[in-house]
Amino acid sequence: MDAGETMDEGSHWCPQHRSKTYRPSQLAKLNPIEKSRYLFYAKPTKAMLMAREAALKRVRLEVKQKHADVDMKRQEAVEKQQQERHNELIGQLKAAEARNRIRLLRIRYNNIRSSELEQMVAYQPTSLRAVRLQALVPQKNNFQLSRNDSMLKNDRQRIEEIIDDEEMATTKRDLTCI
Repeated sequence: MDAGETMDEGSHWCPQHRSKTYRPSQLAKLNPIEKSRYLFYAKPTKAMLMAREAALKRVRLEVKQKHADVDMKRQEAVEKQQQERHNELIGQLKAAEARNRIRLLRIRYNNIRSSELEQMVAYQPTSLRAVRLQALVPQKNNFQLSRNDSMLKNDRQRIEEIIDDEEMATTKRDLTCI
């Protein structure tokens, strides 16, 4: 800053010494360009300062509101996405439960049907009629829910060897010498 310049409280620059000072009546007679040049360096009035502060408050409030709206929209979008994922998972779970119920109903129906057919064959008066009924009506075996074989191939072979061994050579032990 030069020696002839000062800063007021609102950080507005204004010259300290002016070569021309105008009264309000003279200021009204100036053309708009000269008037704006003169008023640019004039100290702002109290009304202008208050209006500037009010405008700044409005702008700050609008900016805060916009940020809050953006944050709210982003939060709503995240919640909506999470709700959609949750609903999709719930739907998949319900569909799996329904498939399982239908599978169990089919198994139960087939088991009941096969047991009824077995009873019909068993209650035939003659064996010839029983064989004829069994040949004409296709039978399905009862379905067990778990058919897991917990034995390994080597274990199964070993058990079959023990069962087939008629002389009990593999399992016969002489315990008298101990």
